[in-house]
Amino acid sequence: MDDYLGLGVALLVGLCLGYFLAKLMQGKTAPVEESPQQKTDWWKIRETLTGTQLQILQYMESKKEASIAELHEQFSFIPDRELYYRLEQICLMDFVTRGRKDGEVNYSLNPDYSATVESDETVMLVEK
Repeated sequence: MDDYLGLGVALLVGLCLGYFLAKLMQGKTAPVEESPQQKTDWWKIRETLTGTQLQILQYMESKKEASIAELHEQFSFIPDRELYYRLEQICLMDFVTRGRKDGEVNYSLNPDYSATVESDETVMLVEK
Protein backbone atom coordinates (compact mmCIF):
# COMPACT_ATOMS: atom_id res chain seq x y z
CA MET A 1 0.00 0.00 0.00
CA ASP A 2 2.89 2.33 0.82
CA ASP A 3 4.27 1.73 -2.68
CA TYR A 4 1.03 2.97 -4.28
CA LEU A 5 0.91 6.00 -1.99
CA GLY A 6 4.51 6.89 -2.86
CA LEU A 7 3.80 6.44 -6.56
CA GLY A 8 0.68 8.62 -6.33
CA VAL A 9 2.54 11.39 -4.50
CA ALA A 10 5.40 11.26 -7.03
CA LEU A 11 2.89 11.46 -9.90
CA LEU A 12 1.11 14.43 -8.33
CA VAL A 13 4.37 16.26 -7.66
CA GLY A 14 5.53 15.59 -11.24
CA LEU A 15 2.28 16.92 -12.71
CA CYS A 16 2.39 20.06 -10.56
CA LEU A 17 6.04 20.68 -11.37
CA GLY A 18 5.39 20.21 -15.10
CA TYR A 19 2.43 22.59 -14.96
CA PHE A 20 4.43 25.32 -13.23
CA LEU A 21 7.37 24.92 -15.62
CA ALA A 22 5.03 25.18 -18.60
CA LYS A 23 3.49 28.36 -17.15
CA LEU A 24 6.95 29.87 -16.60
CA MET A 25 8.07 29.04 -20.13
CA GLN A 26 4.84 30.26 -21.71
CA GLY A 27 5.77 33.93 -21.51
CA LYS A 28 9.42 33.41 -22.53
CA THR A 29 8.97 32.97 -26.28
CA ALA A 30 9.73 35.97 -28.49
CA PRO A 31 7.01 37.00 -30.94
CA VAL A 32 7.74 36.03 -34.53
CA GLU A 33 7.63 39.00 -36.86
CA GLU A 34 6.83 38.50 -40.50
CA SER A 35 9.72 39.55 -42.68
CA PRO A 36 9.18 40.82 -46.22
CA GLN A 37 10.35 37.43 -47.55
CA GLN A 38 7.63 35.66 -45.52
CA LYS A 39 4.77 37.67 -46.99
CA THR A 40 2.50 35.62 -49.22
CA ASP A 41 3.27 35.95 -52.91
CA TRP A 42 -0.33 35.66 -54.07
CA TRP A 43 0.51 35.96 -57.76
CA LYS A 44 3.03 33.13 -57.69
CA ILE A 45 0.53 30.87 -55.91
CA ARG A 46 -2.28 32.02 -58.25
CA GLU A 47 -0.24 30.82 -61.25
CA THR A 48 -0.43 27.25 -59.91
CA LEU A 49 -4.24 27.14 -60.07
CA THR A 50 -5.95 24.91 -62.59
CA GLY A 51 -8.40 26.42 -65.07
CA THR A 52 -11.42 25.41 -63.00
CA GLN A 53 -9.90 26.67 -59.76
CA LEU A 54 -9.09 29.98 -61.45
CA GLN A 55 -12.69 30.31 -62.69
CA ILE A 56 -13.99 29.75 -59.16
CA LEU A 57 -11.49 32.21 -57.70
CA GLN A 58 -12.37 34.86 -60.27
CA TYR A 59 -16.04 34.42 -59.40
CA MET A 60 -15.17 34.82 -55.71
CA GLU A 61 -13.09 37.91 -56.50
CA SER A 62 -16.15 39.52 -58.06
CA LYS A 63 -18.63 38.39 -55.38
CA LYS A 64 -16.36 38.52 -52.27
CA GLU A 65 -18.71 36.02 -50.59
CA ALA A 66 -20.93 33.19 -51.83
CA SER A 67 -22.94 30.36 -50.35
CA ILE A 68 -22.38 26.81 -51.48
CA ALA A 69 -25.81 26.93 -53.16
CA GLU A 70 -24.77 29.98 -55.21
CA LEU A 71 -21.56 28.24 -56.24
CA HIS A 72 -23.47 25.07 -57.22
CA GLU A 73 -25.78 27.19 -59.35
CA GLN A 74 -22.98 29.21 -60.96
CA PHE A 75 -20.82 26.15 -61.66
CA SER A 76 -23.57 23.64 -62.45
CA PHE A 77 -21.36 22.14 -65.18
CA ILE A 78 -18.96 20.89 -62.47
CA PRO A 79 -20.05 17.77 -60.54
CA ASP A 80 -20.74 18.51 -56.85
CA ARG A 81 -17.83 16.47 -55.51
CA GLU A 82 -15.38 18.08 -57.91
CA LEU A 83 -16.64 21.57 -57.04
CA TYR A 84 -16.17 20.82 -53.35
CA TYR A 85 -12.65 19.48 -54.02
CA ARG A 86 -11.73 22.60 -56.05
CA LEU A 87 -13.09 24.89 -53.33
CA GLU A 88 -11.14 23.03 -50.65
CA GLN A 89 -7.93 23.40 -52.66
CA ILE A 90 -8.53 27.14 -52.97
CA CYS A 91 -9.18 27.28 -49.20
CA LEU A 92 -5.96 25.40 -48.48
CA MET A 93 -4.08 27.91 -50.64
CA ASP A 94 -5.66 30.58 -48.41
CA PHE A 95 -7.41 32.51 -51.18
CA VAL A 96 -10.83 31.74 -49.71
CA THR A 97 -12.11 30.91 -46.23
CA ARG A 98 -15.00 28.61 -45.40
CA GLY A 99 -17.56 29.28 -42.67
CA ARG A 100 -21.23 29.04 -41.81
CA LYS A 101 -23.82 31.73 -42.24
CA ASP A 102 -27.53 31.20 -41.60
CA GLY A 103 -26.93 27.45 -41.28
CA GLU A 104 -25.36 27.17 -44.74
CA VAL A 105 -21.75 26.69 -45.81
CA ASN A 106 -20.38 30.01 -46.96
CA TYR A 107 -17.13 30.93 -48.71
CA SER A 108 -15.46 34.34 -48.41
CA LEU A 109 -12.46 35.87 -50.10
CA ASN A 110 -9.46 36.10 -47.75
CA PRO A 111 -9.18 39.79 -46.69
CA ASP A 112 -5.38 39.81 -47.19
CA TYR A 113 -5.70 38.45 -50.71
CA SER A 114 -8.69 40.68 -51.44
CA ALA A 115 -6.71 43.80 -50.51
CA THR A 116 -3.93 42.69 -52.85
CA VAL A 117 -6.33 42.05 -55.73
CA GLU A 118 -8.15 45.35 -55.30
CA SER A 119 -4.91 47.33 -55.32
CA ASP A 120 -3.60 45.58 -58.44
CA GLU A 121 -4.86 47.41 -61.52
CA THR A 122 -3.87 44.53 -63.83
CA VAL A 123 -6.66 42.36 -62.38
CA MET A 124 -10.05 43.15 -63.84
CA LEU A 125 -12.84 42.63 -61.38
CA VAL A 126 -16.47 42.48 -62.43
CA GLU A 127 -18.49 45.31 -60.88
CA LYS A 128 -21.53 44.27 -58.84
